[in-house]
Amino acid sequence: MPEITHHQRTINGFRMHYVTAGSGYPLVLLHGWPQSWYEWRHIIPALAEKYTVIVPDLRGLGDSEKPQSGFDKRTMASDVAELVAQLGYDKVGVVGHDWGGSVAFYLAYDNRDLVERLFILDMIPGLIKEGDSFPLPTTLFINHIFFHGGNPDNATALVSQNVDQYIRRFLTSLDFNYSPAVFSDADIAEYVRVNSIPGSIRSGFQWYATGLREDTVNYKNATQKLTIPVLAYGGSHFLGDITPIWEDVAENVSGGAVENCGHFVPEEKPEFVIEKALEFFEPLSQSA
Repeated sequence: MPEITHHQRTINGFRMHYVTAGSGYPLVLLHGWPQSWYEWRHIIPALAEKYTVIVPDLRGLGDSEKPQSGFDKRTMASDVAELVAQLGYDKVGVVGHDWGGSVAFYLAYDNRDLVERLFILDMIPGLIKEGDSFPLPTTLFINHIFFHGGNPDNATALVSQNVDQYIRRFLTSLDFNYSPAVFSDADIAEYVRVNSIPGSIRSGFQWYATGLREDTVNYKNATQKLTIPVLAYGGSHFLGDITPIWEDVAENVSGGAVENCGHFVPEEKPEFVIEKALEFFEPLSQSA
């Protein structure tokens, strides 16, 4: 089994932690909130049998440094592009989940010669475009976004009093998971650990604050469609079939819904993700 190794680099002025494994064509895996590189723990070994797998802790989360700003997804995408450049790669395939999917979108949008294929899991390019409004049912469904991002300083003060309880709710609640038993006690402990590092909760909630502000402007202005292949799957019990939304920003979209699955697709259905990733990225492995 390929060894997972841990690294640190200074990226765009902050210290980024990332892991790598395997050899071959490079694939970049991008996590969401409240997670870290660890959300890909079931996926990395299988992909590393055939690819170089690069998995960063995105700005402010995991074991990466907690800067005060730069949490819009376009800036975070530039962090990933800088990491890839420092590692010496000029072509990559990308997988993104949750906010990592939005970061993946801007990575592909702003670096059209870099990203050759894009695999998205239970995420859309952005929450909403500037000037549009959320329908009431959508607002109620994603109510945590407005708690996190509406007044992030207040949310940080409240959640920081009991990080364990708050993170545990996201990882065990049927609001987000098809089954409450996906995450082991050890998994929950790891996510509580990284979210208990000073600055982590603030950083994560800034992801949401920018999602409701700067990201809406960038999303509205992203009018040039992606031309690369995009594979997009949502959990049947969370976002469902997300291909219609991705067809608004990309010309070549396939995918659908992952049955009996909630939001945390890489951890709820790792075998599905591995199968689809190996199939989707196969043309890139042949060009390595």
